[in-house]
Amino acid sequence: MKHRKDNGLVTDAEILDMAISLCQAEPAYIIGRQLIESVCFDTGLDTEAAAAMLLDGGGMPRGIAAISARAANDLIRLSEAGELEEDVEAYLEDERFAHMLLEMPVKAALRLYAAECRMEENAKRERELGAKDIMEKIAARRALPTPIRGDVPAEAHTDYANMPSAQFREIKERLMQAAAQGRRVTL
Repeated sequence: MKHRKDNGLVTDAEILDMAISLCQAEPAYIIGRQLIESVCFDTGLDTEAAAAMLLDGGGMPRGIAAISARAANDLIRLSEAGELEEDVEAYLEDERFAHMLLEMPVKAALRLYAAECRMEENAKRERELGAKDIMEKIAARRALPTPIRGDVPAEAHTDYANMPSAQFREIKERLMQAAAQGRRVTL
């Protein structure tokens, strides 16, 4: 159908285009569109599903499902940017990381998770080094000589250099007597 205008005819398509442009300029339409785009960005839903959710639920999604969807989308974006050390599934499968997402944003959770993983790795390495050190000490102790008879202690060597003078003279006299009698003397 055609409508009359001052200088010519206006088609139905032109009227429809004018109505659409007027509606799209309305603040309510702009705010609604931004809200739908925000839900799409946060949850990964398409525009129709996001609009239906906003109309049915009355607002942004809440709870674990929404947090998980938001986190998964953020992780996918970070993975595409090359900022993740592991794949997205590995992060989402770890229960500790999932609990962190309930308390903080994804980037903060990633930093804390990486720090905890490094700390666990360092503790594991320290335990392994400690175990290796203990095994080396046990091997070194086993390499020490043992007495032939276990119930008799090994003889200590006499320290002649630090011996008191009176004791040294006494030993010297005994050795001289033994030598005078013809016995073999060893120190």
